[in-house]
Amino acid sequence: MSTSVLSALIMKAFDDMPNTLNTKKEIDEFYKKAMKECNDKIKEEKKGTKEGAAPRKALGVKAAKAAPKKRVKKAEVDADGNEIEKVKKPLNAYQQYMRDNRQTVKDENPGLSNEDYFRLLASNWKKLKENKDEDDKEEDYKKEEDDKKEEDKKEEEKKEEEKTEITVVKDDKKEKKEKKDKKEKV
Repeated sequence: MSTSVLSALIMKAFDDMPNTLNTKKEIDEFYKKAMKECNDKIKEEKKGTKEGAAPRKALGVKAAKAAPKKRVKKAEVDADGNEIEKVKKPLNAYQQYMRDNRQTVKDENPGLSNEDYFRLLASNWKKLKENKDEDDKEEDYKKEEDDKKEEDKKEEEKKEEEKTEITVVKDDKKEKKEKKDKKEKV
């Protein structure tokens, strides 16, 4: 209400502004004076409403409290004036487990306090993690064995290739020698 009254008072003050103001300094002084008068009038109005409210206090009637103002988050803006949307960090495995299993634990164990629910969930997580670690170790061991087998196979293949190359080279040498011998005979 006071903003609409204030704007009306300011408009009236500017309508009443004399045409004899020539410099910026004169206009600024007029503006300051007009604003001071507007604020004084608003203060007087507020005092008048407070005086009208005095009998209510005497009767013990409480005035309604104003609703608390909600804080509005200011959106971050980049250089172009576009809003920057913040991306939330993804949940880690523990948080996902807690989120996914909280309701099932509550359904299975009604009557527990929140603290007990979280204790139970945490112990379940610990067991799950231990089992998973054991499984991972077994998988790693199997993977290492498979890798060793593959390396052994590759080494064997390389040895066989080397053997075939050696035999090919020997055969080539024999053929060359035979050709030389034939040329010499001829």
